[in-house]
Amino acid sequence: MVIPEILECLTSKMSIKNNKPSGNSNWNQGYYNPVYPNKYVGKGPIIYRSSWELKFMKMCDNREDIVFWSSEPVEIKYWSSLDNKEHSYFPDFYIKVKKNESFEETLIEIKPEEQIKKPKPPTKNSQQALKNYKFLAEQFIKNRDKYKYAKEWAKSRGWRFVVMTEKSLK
Repeated sequence: MVIPEILECLTSKMSIKNNKPSGNSNWNQGYYNPVYPNKYVGKGPIIYRSSWELKFMKMCDNREDIVFWSSEPVEIKYWSSLDNKEHSYFPDFYIKVKKNESFEETLIEIKPEEQIKKPKPPTKNSQQALKNYKFLAEQFIKNRDKYKYAKEWAKSRGWRFVVMTEKSLK
């Protein structure tokens, strides 16, 4: 079996794998056991942190044109404009897809659409409306910063970087 290039990029730290699924989360979380484990590359366990991620994992596992896939495969350092500090970002997925006689490699992030769009100011000035607006504004900036670095990181390897939302997963 050919070892995919992604293994060269895997970090030895992989601290994100220490963040185990939580029963206290608002999201559906758990561990995924692939039907075709030979397609999965990287370290385990395979953790899904939302029902959208689980849906994507099942798709990766079952599609014949996806020859390799991995969950939270790499650590990308990025500079946050929110706090002017360096942080680590772990994109959700890596896939290697067979396209005719060639292959395409992609890093994929799955996010709620409301967290990747610039939020509109609230029409009400209630504490809850302002709190929600602040959260979405911070998520938008944080994600914009992460995605900028992820695009550059992927491009430097001849890969793509794609953000998928609940709309593109349907």
